[in-house]
Amino acid sequence: MRHFIKTIAPVTLLMFSASLSVAAANFNDNENVLVDARVVEVGDQRISVVAQTGVEHVIAVDETNTKVKKGDSEVSMKDLRVGDVITIELSAESRVKLAKQIEISRPRDVEVASIP
Repeated sequence: MRHFIKTIAPVTLLMFSASLSVAAANFNDNENVLVDARVVEVGDQRISVVAQTGVEHVIAVDETNTKVKKGDSEVSMKDLRVGDVITIELSAESRVKLAKQIEISRPRDVEVASIP
C-alpha cells in the first residue's frame, strides 16, 4: 500500500499542475490588458478588479485620461459599477497600473446563466 501511495501521489500532483497550466493558458490577460475582470470596488481614483486568474488588482483611474466604453458609446466613470465585467487596457508609460481604457463587457445586471 505504501508503494502505491508513493507512486500515485507524484502522478496526481503532475496531472494537477498540468491542468492548471492549461487553464492559465486560456486567459487572454497580459501585462497591459486584463480581459473579463470583475469589478469589486469603485473609487474616485482607483478601482479593484478580480482577474480571471483569481488575482485582485488595484487599478488607478483618471477621469480625464481614462476612457470608459459601453458598447460603441463612451460613458462616464460613474457608470462603472461593482459586479461589472470589464476589459482594461493599461497605460504602458505609467509606473503604476493606470487604466487607459475600460470597456464594460457585461454590466452587473445582465444575467449570465440561470438555474431552472
